[in-house]
Amino acid sequence: MDQTAPQIVTQVQPPGLDLTLTRNSWYTPCSFQTASWMIKHLPRPLTRSMAVAAGELGYRLCKHRREALRRNLTALTQNEKHRRALSRKCFHNFLRMLHDFCDCAQSGANRLNALIVERRGFEFLEAARRKAKGILLITGHLGAWELGGMVLASDGFPVNVVTLAEPTNELNEWRQKYRQHFGIKTVTVGVDKFAFVEIIQALRRNELVAMLVDRPYLNSGVEVEFFGRTTLFSAAAARVWQHTQAAVIPAFVLQLEPGQYGCYAYPPIEMTPDHTLEQNSQCIADVFQEIIREFPEQWFNFVPIWNHQSL
Repeated sequence: MDQTAPQIVTQVQPPGLDLTLTRNSWYTPCSFQTASWMIKHLPRPLTRSMAVAAGELGYRLCKHRREALRRNLTALTQNEKHRRALSRKCFHNFLRMLHDFCDCAQSGANRLNALIVERRGFEFLEAARRKAKGILLITGHLGAWELGGMVLASDGFPVNVVTLAEPTNELNEWRQKYRQHFGIKTVTVGVDKFAFVEIIQALRRNELVAMLVDRPYLNSGVEVEFFGRTTLFSAAAARVWQHTQAAVIPAFVLQLEPGQYGCYAYPPIEMTPDHTLEQNSQCIADVFQEIIREFPEQWFNFVPIWNHQSL
C-alpha cells in the first residue's frame, strides 16, 4: 500500500456555498450525557415526548438550519406547504433519532435489538464477507446512521467507523467510549495522517468499514448529478475501492414508526476500473437519491448542498 495515498479529510459542507453553517453550540458531551441520564431515569414515553418537543423548538428557533433544509427539499417538491411539513417532520424525527441513539448508547445491545424490528439485505453483507476483500459500507445523512454500526457490531461484524474529528477532545472521548462498548473501532480523519492506510488495512483484514459519503471530503469531493442538480459527493469510497476492490454496499437504518427501525443493506454498487472517480461516485449518488425519495422526512441534511441560485 502506498503510504502517501491521498488523505481523507472531511469538511462539514462543500466549499463555495452562499450559506455556510458551523456546528451547533449544543453539540457537546454534556448534552448527550444529560439526555442519556434523563432517558435512564425517566419514563420513556415522557422522554420521547420531550424529544419531539425539542425538535419542534429547533424547527422554530434554528432559522438557518430550517432554511438550509428547505432549500435541499426543493429537490423533492416544489410545493411550499409540503416542504414546510417535511421540514418540521425532519426536525422531529432527528430528535427522535438522537433520543434512541442516546438510549442505545446508554443501555446496550438489548435495547438496540428491541428498536430494530426489521432487517433486510444482510445476505449482501454475508456474500461480501465470503469474498474476503472487506466491506465498504456507505451511508449518508439519512435515518439513524449511528445505530447501523451498533447493529452490525452486535451481529458479530468487525466494524470500523470513519468519522470526523470532533471540535473538542471531550466529545471525541465520549464518542469513542460508547463505540467501544459495542466493539466498534473509530478511524478519525482530519487528524491522523495514516487514516487512509488504516482504512485499507481494515478492509484487507476482511473487516467492515463504514463511512458517510454524501458530503465532500477535502481533496476528494467530486461533482455528481443529484436530483438533477450538480453538487459534491465524497470520492473517498471510489478511491478506497480502487485500492481494495472491497464490496461497496449502501446501508441505512430508517425509522418505520416512532421507536421502531428497519436496518437495510442494499445490493453492492458495481464499480469498474474503467470508470473515473466521478463516474463511480455518480453510481453512489444515483442509489442514494432513490432511497431519499422513499424517506424524505428522514433526510437530515441541515446544511445546504446547493447554492440558492441553482435551485
